[in-house]
Amino acid sequence: MQQRRTETVISELTDATVGLNDDPRYRFVFNQALHSLVRLAKSEQLLEMRRDAERAAGLDSADLARGPEQPHKAGG
Repeated sequence: MQQRRTETVISELTDATVGLNDDPRYRFVFNQALHSLVRLAKSEQLLEMRRDAERAAGLDSADLARGPEQPHKAGG
């Protein structure tokens, strides 16, 4: 459902900016530029959410680079 809402807004922005009877190539390029902007914003949002989750869990990037700690074997 989110994708359709995004597509609708991008289409409306394209119509408002480019016009209804303008060059189809320009319309396509503008439309794709808006899609790229949405993808960039989503990736930035996910990165911020990941950083917030790490901070909330008390982890830093060095902890994540090491990976999960292995449990100790009993009886050694």
